[in-house]
Amino acid sequence: MKRLSFKYIAGALTLLGALLQACSGENRADGRDAEEVNVDSLATAIRSEVTESLWDTLYAKPYVDTVYKILFDNAFGTAWMDSTRQALVDSLKQADYDSLYAALYDSVYYDIYSQSVIKQLDAYKWTVKEEINLAFANQYPLMYKDYVNSSGDIYPVPVSVIVRNACPSVISIFDTEPCSWKKIMVKAWITDWTDTGSVSGIVNADTTDVFAPPLTFDMAKAVKLTAPEKVNIQICAYALENDHEILFYSASEPTTLYPVQVNGSELQGVKNRNWWFAAWVTPNMDSIPNILNDLKKKLPEGSVKVYQKYSDDETMAESSSRVVKAVFEVLQARQIKYVMSNGSGTPGQKINYPIETLRLKQGVCIETAVLFASILETLGMQVFIVITPDHAFVGWRTEKNGNTLDFVETTLLGGTSSYAYANSSAIEKFNELVDAGNFESDEAELIDIEAVRKYGIVPNDIP
Repeated sequence: MKRLSFKYIAGALTLLGALLQACSGENRADGRDAEEVNVDSLATAIRSEVTESLWDTLYAKPYVDTVYKILFDNAFGTAWMDSTRQALVDSLKQADYDSLYAALYDSVYYDIYSQSVIKQLDAYKWTVKEEINLAFANQYPLMYKDYVNSSGDIYPVPVSVIVRNACPSVISIFDTEPCSWKKIMVKAWITDWTDTGSVSGIVNADTTDVFAPPLTFDMAKAVKLTAPEKVNIQICAYALENDHEILFYSASEPTTLYPVQVNGSELQGVKNRNWWFAAWVTPNMDSIPNILNDLKKKLPEGSVKVYQKYSDDETMAESSSRVVKAVFEVLQARQIKYVMSNGSGTPGQKINYPIETLRLKQGVCIETAVLFASILETLGMQVFIVITPDHAFVGWRTEKNGNTLDFVETTLLGGTSSYAYANSSAIEKFNELVDAGNFESDEAELIDIEAVRKYGIVPNDIP
């Protein structure tokens, strides 16, 4: 360790008049008593005299003690203007010397210690998603699990920083600075929108690591957002030492929040992108109890049986179809008008949630599909959504865990078409997709809602 040069300290003491000003408060020309000792001001003045080269040499309490001793001895032994000196003496008479010394020591020594801890650390922004789609935001860790960018680099969403520990992993006998791993914590938040997400880890000497604190959005507030809103993600990185969080990096990065109804575009390469239509399938919506009561009135014995055979049916498939038919007629009675759209859940398209579709009494194909699927999932049926570039409709397993599917065209809810016609129309469309090889070419996709739930995608909580 370097020895402290007291010649250097003596040079620093030539500006001790500034320290006196901090100790004595206002310099009164009339000699009246000044304010009591301002510890913060004194500490600030002392810090200003401890230059960068001095920071590098102060690593132990005895050196700091010596600095203070010289400063105080000099302060109390130097003849200054009578009024100023008297103001200092009068102020110190009222001070608690032990607490004054402790406060100054803690303040300045902690600064010195902090600088020594973080001097080899730096950080910089790695990822900040410029558009955050609230429909998926709380599920980004799953959506972007194992995601890498075009260069093959890990690319956490929506925010991450890279922390570098520049301390060399190999030191020579001439190196005087301690060098080792550092424990790091990175925090991030969006004021009024999220909690404070944090993540911590070890960064070894001469290495870098990526830290991606998760953000959890307040969905009660998110559902009230009706237009894009520009906000800032706040980021802070700390070294964790001796029960202290020592800040060494902070930033405020802009982003834009999009309403929960928007099927916003995501980064290319996200796996199973269409699976997130399941976020719109909301089996716990407020209207479910009323719908269930109406279903009971349409089914034998006033009972909704799922994957249980009604006595009048010969097969389980017939009983399943009976339940789906009742759902079709209950929703048809609510006169939900089909509205034409240019695509099935096109990126950037607004998709109303089932409860909103019921209230508005209208919906595009994807909206009527997720509405119908929500009710079937509530009942316990194994439901599917068929997605093509320009259409969506619903399917289900005719028997629990069976291999046979049946289908219904949900856009016919708003007219006078019978369930039989809606059923046969959907079967015909599905067979056309199969014959054209659209499922093999990924031009169409069959989304198994039960499998998607097991994967981890949950319904958005929309009141």
